Amino acid sequence: MDVYIGAGVCCRCNHRAGAEFGHKGGWEDVLMVQQDLAAAQQLCTLLAKFKERRGLSFEKLAERSLCSRGTAENYITKPGHSRGEGILNSLLTALEVTDDERAEAVRLHRLTRPNTPDPATVGWSVAAAEADCTVWEMDEFTPAEATVHPAIRRGRVVANDHNDVMSPPAYVQRDHDTSLRADVAASASGELRALVVLRGGPSTGKTRSLFEAVQALGVGWAVVRPRSASALRGLVTSGLLYGRRCVLWLNELQTFLGPNGTGLSLDVLRDLFTATRHHNGGKPRSPHPIVMVGTLWAEKLRDATTSADHLSDNRDLLVNANQWVHWHDIPRDFSPHERQKAQALVASTGDARLRAALTNPDRVGFTQTLAGGHELLQHYLTAPNPMDQLLLDAAGDARRLGHTSPMSVSLLRAIATALWREERGQATPPHGWFDTAIAHATQPLRSTQGVQALIPLDDPGPDDTASEHVTYELADYLEQHLSLTRRTQPVVDAVWDALHDHSAGPEDLFNAAIFASARGRFDHGEALYRTAGTPEALAELARLLANRPGREHDAEQAYRAAVAGGHPVVLYEFLPWLEQQPDREGDIEQAYLDAIARGERPVRNLFAHWLSRQPGRVEDAERLHLDGIAEGIPAARIGFAKWLATVPGRKAEAEQAYRDAIADGDADTLIMFAQWLSHQPGREEETERVYRKAVTADGSGARPGFAGARHAFASWLARQPGRKAEAEQAYRDAIAAEDLRAAEGLAKLLSRQPGREKETEQAYRDAIAADDYDSARLFADWLSRQPGREAEAEQAYRDAAAAGGLFVQSAFADWLSRQPGREAEAEQAYRDSIVGGELLAVEAFRGWLEQQPGLEEEVEQAYRYAIAVGHPEALSSFVKWLAVQPGREHDAEQIARRGLAD
Repeated sequence: MDVYIGAGVCCRCNHRAGAEFGHKGGWEDVLMVQQDLAAAQQLCTLLAKFKERRGLSFEKLAERSLCSRGTAENYITKPGHSRGEGILNSLLTALEVTDDERAEAVRLHRLTRPNTPDPATVGWSVAAAEADCTVWEMDEFTPAEATVHPAIRRGRVVANDHNDVMSPPAYVQRDHDTSLRADVAASASGELRALVVLRGGPSTGKTRSLFEAVQALGVGWAVVRPRSASALRGLVTSGLLYGRRCVLWLNELQTFLGPNGTGLSLDVLRDLFTATRHHNGGKPRSPHPIVMVGTLWAEKLRDATTSADHLSDNRDLLVNANQWVHWHDIPRDFSPHERQKAQALVASTGDARLRAALTNPDRVGFTQTLAGGHELLQHYLTAPNPMDQLLLDAAGDARRLGHTSPMSVSLLRAIATALWREERGQATPPHGWFDTAIAHATQPLRSTQGVQALIPLDDPGPDDTASEHVTYELADYLEQHLSLTRRTQPVVDAVWDALHDHSAGPEDLFNAAIFASARGRFDHGEALYRTAGTPEALAELARLLANRPGREHDAEQAYRAAVAGGHPVVLYEFLPWLEQQPDREGDIEQAYLDAIARGERPVRNLFAHWLSRQPGRVEDAERLHLDGIAEGIPAARIGFAKWLATVPGRKAEAEQAYRDAIADGDADTLIMFAQWLSHQPGREEETERVYRKAVTADGSGARPGFAGARHAFASWLARQPGRKAEAEQAYRDAIAAEDLRAAEGLAKLLSRQPGREKETEQAYRDAIAADDYDSARLFADWLSRQPGREAEAEQAYRDAAAAGGLFVQSAFADWLSRQPGREAEAEQAYRDSIVGGELLAVEAFRGWLEQQPGLEEEVEQAYRYAIAVGHPEALSSFVKWLAVQPGREHDAEQIARRGLAD
């Protein structure tokens, strides 16, 4: 959720937020009481002239200057609007003004703000603006700035003339706070280099808990909030994190994730920590710690880490065990111990809000009561007019279809109108419906400072909530409810058209395209990808078209456009795809040569492998490898060794190439060589020597026990006859060296040894404690095989699913399907696994249905259900199934070509 420097707003309430960093209170937030209105009018006239000269709409100007449409329009049309110089400079850059024109605009701007200090005196805030970040001093970082939910008041509340912002109630210490604050303190001291994430459902107190944890660091710290995923990635080189102690605030972590190469990843995370400890541009920097924290819903975690190929970065970061992310889970409701603390606070403070939350008359939970969860749901369910509810449905649909930016009036109006017409034909909604619906949606509940179903983000006046420039956020408690209840609702053409025509920018278009394509709406997916136009969107378009018969030419054009646009990995998909096209040998070779000429050095290995498969070109392939070695290209020797290993009769040369790569200081090659040796009969002793050398490797950039060496050695030992005890010790050594995956390996080894059940269970629990979510599923599977532990197995499956582990729901469904009398629960679990995007869920559900008497005919409906909820593999599985059904071959071909009709 974007909060802009200057006249920003809190994402969850209407309070002013995100002041420029300078003096106490934020100099960019000073109201224009002392402004020179004449200078302000001149500035508006000048900006309007620049806009007219460039021929840009407000939407295009906002997109190019990375602000909302309302902000851009206010800057240019409203002399009395409070302006920040950071946004002004962004607008001037987008308008491509000359240096003289910029100087005049800045001069006029400063005349409107006579008490504003010169930006030169607040250099760090200027750097923050250039890095597209919002920054605060710790003592200016308030609960509202952190987007803590305002606590709802119940009972009669007397409004005052100033409509003062209520402070949050006293904080109730949570059970998880001890470990959370320990991680924050360890990060602050430099002992821990990890992203600390608090995970839980909406309105469970995640943000407040994290806010209190970082506030404990005290003054002298700065809080940095990137405004986008790209801004976060840019922090590695921006220099903003150098020179002072920073908290990197990544609340709503899902907004900083994305397809591979576009969001936060393990590589970016490591680079951020490395950047703060080393140097930049050859200039040494003082080492300052960085505290990196975030929050994430479990549902958002599942959405961001489905089995889709383009989300592998997210899975590596958030699902696969690693030392770079520390998780803390927050339960849905208070524990008995936490309730006792809350009761003590009520007794000492008399806070009526805490008392009401403890009473919990609506049975939604302590923190959910404070956040107004019940009021929000009732406000939606009891809407007085059909369009009032449809407007909130429209906001929920925008969110479930990937629109993550604040929602514009035009988007909400278009989707709500589409939903009305879906129910009532082409009839026009009642006159004045939008003003009535938006007033209902933005009505504060229970008090003047109460929660709102739709939160205006551009600080409108009391009579201006339906203005075209206002954008909105949907209350997250209501967002979750609508996402769940509307997840299988069909999406009509007009909704896709609305997303295409009114999305805020390329990221929202890209997300909508993914959802449209997964639902078989190829025409809308293609249009959305093309309009997004980013390298990432063009790469996904190429993948979509590559799987559609007859669209090979269009797929190639999209691949080439994505490559030309600088997509980081699509070249390595395009070249193998091109190899599969018949009679294109000349084009394939030229594409490889062009990539090498552009400096894509890793392409040499792929090119050599391709050449070796062409008649009479083995010598050319070898020459290519040798040229790479001669030029000193990194990993050229290991590439040569791997290639030689595939050429018949050249095993001895392959071994020598591996040894040469190791001699050149490529220590990572040790483990690759050990793995190669392990497949050579009779060379077990040599294999072990190389593994042991890999474990203790040092020098040439390698660290002792570099990534995976101990685990790989232990796994190899476990496969050797009579060496289980040594394998066990190797696994334990790997665990001690913080190779988190080794705990799972140890558990598997112990589980195969009779009489060691207690040790097996402890090993699994240790792996789960190390955030290895795959171990949580494996533990549940193991428990399900232990006599008399069915109830524990079921709870383990549910816990693993709640933690967001991959393939858990389908494994749970399989287990339920084997329990007598639980067929209905098994079916629901299969459906839940499909909604969660689990890779094998659709085929597992199909197989189960085909085994149930009388349910064979429901297989097609199951496929269509999976497609409706956007499962990434459902459509292709459906086409394959149709193709083998008697008389349905034509249907399969048509769907493969054109997708599904509305």
